Amino acid sequence: MYKKIPVGLLGATGLVGQHYLKLLKNHPRFELVFQPARERIDAFAQAKKCRLLFSALPTDVAKDIEVEYARRGFPIFTSAACHRLDDDVPLIIPEINAHHLDMIALQQKNRGWESGFIVAKPNCTLQSYLLPLYPLHRRFKLERLSVTNLQAISGAGAHYKLNKNIIPYIPNEEEKSESEPLKILGEWDGRTLHPPSLTISSHCIRVPVQHGHLACISASFKERPSLEEIVQIWREFKGLDLPSAPKQPLHYFEESDRPQPLLDHLCGEGMSVAIGRLRECPLFDIRFTALSHNLIRGAAGGGLLTAELYIEREHETFKEL
Repeated sequence: MYKKIPVGLLGATGLVGQHYLKLLKNHPRFELVFQPARERIDAFAQAKKCRLLFSALPTDVAKDIEVEYARRGFPIFTSAACHRLDDDVPLIIPEINAHHLDMIALQQKNRGWESGFIVAKPNCTLQSYLLPLYPLHRRFKLERLSVTNLQAISGAGAHYKLNKNIIPYIPNEEEKSESEPLKILGEWDGRTLHPPSLTISSHCIRVPVQHGHLACISASFKERPSLEEIVQIWREFKGLDLPSAPKQPLHYFEESDRPQPLLDHLCGEGMSVAIGRLRECPLFDIRFTALSHNLIRGAAGGGLLTAELYIEREHETFKEL
């Protein structure tokens, strides 16, 4: 049985922050006790009662503020991009690379932090294609990947407008989509992260859909899997035993016109990936489409799940019988 852990939220006013607020309400393990206004974001004294902090701050603010909070002893679980590729910062999708949390000890040693640290959540585009590819990579070893990400309006912020149009460029998204998976899939030996031998090509396009990033994926493997093997692997892929984890992380639709953002963005309450249209590819081994909720699995829900994983895996002191 758990005693609720007092937590704080930095950057509650944006879309990601608003989703954190919704998901933290009545959370079985976290109690929100600190929520500073942006103009009082340096209110370190008021944060002392928190055992950890979630950050939904924009990157330009987060890069300094998060470091200062971590230096002062706070564990930070961030959605910002600024620390994701730091050599000693874990970049976590909990079902894939929980063992990368071991980087925390190296981070604290490198930076002279006694109890604070930063753990990052990946770019929201990655969830839709990396989660279904991971169990295939584990079995057959990915070699080449081409992905086109059709990204929802809400990924650009509350005030972004797009009507009857698409924008075929999103600053820095393609670079993130090509570099971050290599870190997440990398082998951690306790000192160094060794990325896989994998080539990724990404397109990132803003489309007039409110929620849900849809990825069109083509992939090749060292050992070519059959379509039947792939569907079986997806259906047998188990969720984590954590409050925010979906029981079925990967949901495969047999219908030829699924998944669709309007119908399927809340698959698994927004924490599952909806998959469809698996077929052979004339250029790669296979191709399929996959959809995830960019503000839940891709942001706030992913951050909560990562913090739950950390508590369950690393800190028995958070538990109270």
